[in-house]
Amino acid sequence: MGFLAALGSAICYALSYCFLRKGQAESSPPDYGLLPILAMSAISLSGVAIIEYMVGGRLIKPGADLPVPVLWATCSGIVGTFLGRMLLYRAVNQLGAVRGVVLKGVSPVATMAVAAFALGEDPSFDDGLGLCGVLGSILLLVIESRLRKHRAARFAFQSAAVIGITAACIQGVGHVFRQLSVQTGLSPLPAAAIDLSAATSTYVIWLLCRGTLLALLRWYAQHLNIWLAVAGWCSAAGVFLFFFAADHASVSTVAILAASEPVFVALFSALFLARLERLSWWSGAAALLIGLSAMMLVTS
Repeated sequence: MGFLAALGSAICYALSYCFLRKGQAESSPPDYGLLPILAMSAISLSGVAIIEYMVGGRLIKPGADLPVPVLWATCSGIVGTFLGRMLLYRAVNQLGAVRGVVLKGVSPVATMAVAAFALGEDPSFDDGLGLCGVLGSILLLVIESRLRKHRAARFAFQSAAVIGITAACIQGVGHVFRQLSVQTGLSPLPAAAIDLSAATSTYVIWLLCRGTLLALLRWYAQHLNIWLAVAGWCSAAGVFLFFFAADHASVSTVAILAASEPVFVALFSALFLARLERLSWWSGAAALLIGLSAMMLVTS
């Protein structure tokens, strides 16, 4: 159950990144599309959680100490969702959906390290093999960048890669917070809603402190973009499925399964982003390698 949910999360995230890239190409949003995607995701999941509560659904597990799981879900939203996405969306804007998301494959490294330290999880041999596949795919992208003729292009890749890898490490920490929230008593749906609401609120406060919120809202009011809204809905589904998977499997395994996103991004890019994405043999092989690494865990 957890494996299927993790793969479903990867597919939803992949669709989100493809639609994000399409929205970025059409309107070039100043914040790379972060505000509408976070807001749409938070509103969607919060609405569903409220409806579930009204029809008698259980939002909290029996015997849970309420402040603790809410705190973990809030931390996952601030650290993993807000900070991680703010950097990752910038990397996607600079590198494209496929290469940007391949770099996100570093997140299982951080997830496994933090889970081993904080949760006492002992990574299995299969986890290690999956991790090697993730690192190998990133190596392919590095080789691709080294083969580029233009030095400026190589430098642009390197700077964007640093941003993408940093985002992946931050999101890896957020993944552990997600599992802690469901382990300590929250059901996956309210945990996901709190995660995205915390991320959205933190971003709004950050924009207010910078004095750019009103200007950004005016810009989006003048440049309505359906692709960013669709990306928000796909993102909401991806976050919920990740929480659901983390409630049924170890977060290390879920994180590596979620690293199959690039292969789905490559496939969806061929359908939705044929004129935007330049999919080379190197980046295609990198996406495929991550996908095969994730499938090894499903069949083990």
